[in-house]
Amino acid sequence: MLIVFALSLVCVLLILPAVGRRETGSKPLFVRTGGQWKKNYGRRSFVRLGVALAGAAVLAFSGADEVIEGWHRDSVRSNKSDSLSHFLKFGGERFWFGNWAMVAALDGWVRSNAFSRWGRANFEAMAVGLPLLWTVQRGLGANRPSSDDGSPKWKPMKAANSASGHAFIGAVPWLTLARRHNLVPVKKMAQLGSVLTGWSRLNDRKHYLSQIVLGWTIAYNAVAAVADDEIEKSEIKEISAED
Repeated sequence: MLIVFALSLVCVLLILPAVGRRETGSKPLFVRTGGQWKKNYGRRSFVRLGVALAGAAVLAFSGADEVIEGWHRDSVRSNKSDSLSHFLKFGGERFWFGNWAMVAALDGWVRSNAFSRWGRANFEAMAVGLPLLWTVQRGLGANRPSSDDGSPKWKPMKAANSASGHAFIGAVPWLTLARRHNLVPVKKMAQLGSVLTGWSRLNDRKHYLSQIVLGWTIAYNAVAAVADDEIEKSEIKEISAED
């Protein structure tokens, strides 16, 4: 709890030097949510999700999930990987949703700068992606490697582990950064960072690879929907200014 409070305080301090939201053109919170939902549940997103679901099904029902998990457990996992995993898991904890919600609220109603706009995009991506994440988690009904039966096979409504929530939450800020930065090295590092929390769940035997892939894909779609919506609004504003 102390860490959460400290992070929230840091976020507030990073936003305080910002200018008023009216000067940056920042809109109140939830003004764009409808458009973002529409894009997140549009054709392109569902094509990507469909490909991910097909790949996840192959991993889950072919036995590949268990083979990969067993190989990682016996050949990769160690005290060092456990320590690294413990650190990386932190990026996917649930409190980040509340943290980014606070940053988004400050951006929308108080002050705005590059950091607050990044945080707001993180919150918006989570807001549009979480309903789908929860649906996939419970709908497919797969279990954890460390559970009693330890089966990755889909058994609708039986369990709620078919998509990794940590992989989703941990990927969103990195994927948002990759979308918003023009330097190729930064983009590549951010893309790499987006999979690290997911890997920690494989290392800790909390999720199979198929479940991590689904969590990451849902995050990618949500971030893309928010980014596309921002680009579209920016283009409309430029056309209006020219007229």
